[in-house]
Parts: sequence; structure tokens; C-alpha cells
Amino acid sequence: MPHLIQRTELKTFYYTPIHCPFCGTRVMGADPHDETRITACPHTLFIAHDTAFEYRSERLDRNLALDGMTEEEVEAKWLADTRGIDGFTDTVSLPDAIKVAAYAPNPSAYGSYYGFAPNE
Repeated sequence: MPHLIQRTELKTFYYTPIHCPFCGTRVMGADPHDETRITACPHTLFIAHDTAFEYRSERLDRNLALDGMTEEEVEAKWLADTRGIDGFTDTVSLPDAIKVAAYAPNPSAYGSYYGFAPNE
């Protein structure tokens, strides 16, 4: 039986900096001079938003059969999922994988998604 990624949602404190639950590395906004800078640790599977992946690890690509695909092919694959990139990343099946989904409040429908898994 596959181990689907566990998820937690941030809706009120959606702007809280995200840290890896396995090593504590701050993965988004780690640089005080550039809050948009991504710092992926070895446990980071993906960092994404509703419009695109910002970071994809090789483990994610293998797990979701994205190896060797162009960015356009990857985008077409997650767009085909009726739940978008959020639903597509819910299909990650690695043991003890964790996803944080952060949603800006209404009227915005914007979400950010962070996936992590322990190293095997």
C-alpha cells in the first residue's frame, strides 16, 4: 500500500516561514535581504505555488514519473489533474512525506505548497 504524503494546512497564519520538519532549514525566505529566495535542504521534495513549481527534487521527479520531462510537459501533467498542482502533489507516495499547504485568505485563492521527506 503506498504511503501518500501527509498534509497540513495553514489558513490563518499562511505567511509563517516554512521550515523543514526533519532538519529545521528555513526553505522560503531564508535570506533576510531576499524573502523570495528558495533554500532547499536535502529533505525538500518540492516548493510550488498555484501557478508553477519553484523547486523539484530528483526524488519527486522519480516518484511522480516526471524524469526527463520538459517544464512544459510537467506543467501539462499537473494541469491535467482537476485539483491543480495542489492535488497533483497530494499524490506523492514516499514514506513519512509531509506537505504544508498555505492558503491566503479570501478573496484570494492563492496557495503555496512545500513537500518534505526523510532521506532513505
